[in-house]
Amino acid sequence: MDAQSASAPGVRVEGVSRRFGGLLALDRVSLEVRPGEVFGLLGPNGSGKTTLIRILTGVLLPSSGSAQVAGLDVGRHPEAVKAVIGYSTQEASVYRDLTVRENLEFRARLYLEPKGVPYAVQETLRRFGLQEFADRLAGSLSGGWRQRLAIAQAVVHGPRVVFLDEPTTGLNPVSRRTIWDLIHQEAMRGAVVFVTTHYMDEAERCHRLALLYEGKIIAQGTPHELEQLALQNARIAYSETTLPLEQIRRMPGVLDGWPSGNGVRLILEGGGPTPDLPLQTIYPNLEDVFIVLTKYHANSGRAEVRE
Repeated sequence: MDAQSASAPGVRVEGVSRRFGGLLALDRVSLEVRPGEVFGLLGPNGSGKTTLIRILTGVLLPSSGSAQVAGLDVGRHPEAVKAVIGYSTQEASVYRDLTVRENLEFRARLYLEPKGVPYAVQETLRRFGLQEFADRLAGSLSGGWRQRLAIAQAVVHGPRVVFLDEPTTGLNPVSRRTIWDLIHQEAMRGAVVFVTTHYMDEAERCHRLALLYEGKIIAQGTPHELEQLALQNARIAYSETTLPLEQIRRMPGVLDGWPSGNGVRLILEGGGPTPDLPLQTIYPNLEDVFIVLTKYHANSGRAEVRE
């Protein structure tokens, strides 16, 4: 990240809540994202991820709290916010009856001076590897290439902040990896890249993460910091056993467990009793982290870092 990017305004959310009638979809959410950073908002379906994205893109107003995107207040200047961002939805919103080039031209003309459109489109085709598909109808592309086009549309005008709402949903592992390479390219040019996902393995590719659960941010940090936080509250282990899973889950000290290979992967209470099983300590992945922190949030309202 260069000095200019570090000093430029990114995304700042302070105490944002959003209600839909009696439903509290977001509860006092606060976070900050810096230019040149890939920031992941991680949570299960229904946790409030898309609601927060819609607020930050000027589509929804917060019920309370404030948010700034590229230095602009989203509540006061929603149209100005829309002019400096790129947004790709999980529906991969491309026009299927237009060619790849026409899709990019249409989006570029919304933001750029006419004389700048041809270069922006050609450069985006090159960067995203879409040249050979430029004159093909978007509807004829495979899911992976269509999603690549959706992200290309979101960045063709060089936005300062890019919002990608579950950009790899439904894609195979190879296509997902390609999309993440493109995401990091956008951060390298100095943009804020704000990504929502419910794929735990993908979250490890973000510089920093926020875990959103039932409308609340329950933890924030780098993937490594969140792994360490989980280890302060629980132990992760593997047991090669033939005991029934439901019996194992009822054992003292067991928070959760699920089949893994010829045995069971376990989350054990930190400092709690040790179940009568052959155990091998293993390092947590982000799925373990999420389960640990959501369970502690449900029990105590927040996972605590012990000094």
